[in-house]
Amino acid sequence: MKRLLIILVVIAALGAAVAAYIWNKPHATVEGKNGIAMTADSLANAFSTDEQLANERFLNEIIEVSGVVWEINENQDCKTVITLSVTDPLSGVQCTMKHPAKNVKKGDVIRVKGFCNGFTLTVLLSDCIIL
Repeated sequence: MKRLLIILVVIAALGAAVAAYIWNKPHATVEGKNGIAMTADSLANAFSTDEQLANERFLNEIIEVSGVVWEINENQDCKTVITLSVTDPLSGVQCTMKHPAKNVKKGDVIRVKGFCNGFTLTVLLSDCIIL
């Protein structure tokens, strides 16, 4: 009985240590890391052509995308969201910015870097920074 109690305490301590490590692990950032460089058109086209293949290639990867600013909004978390236009009028690349984008306006050609989160009607990038 005493032996079982010791084993349970050791397992609980290991579980607590793993949980503490995961909880305190630093958040991944795009700063100082290279990404997959491409245009907004080519990224959106990759997802609209074969979403499964594009997910395998781009999901959770850092993407450097260039394109024309089509729209600038603010999301429910008060973060700036910049949508880059693409040839398909029903699609785009939606970039949720890490910091406010003060000097960007509709029609500007910009290059951003962020994590790819997948595809709805637009390709979603998060934690984006302007290059």
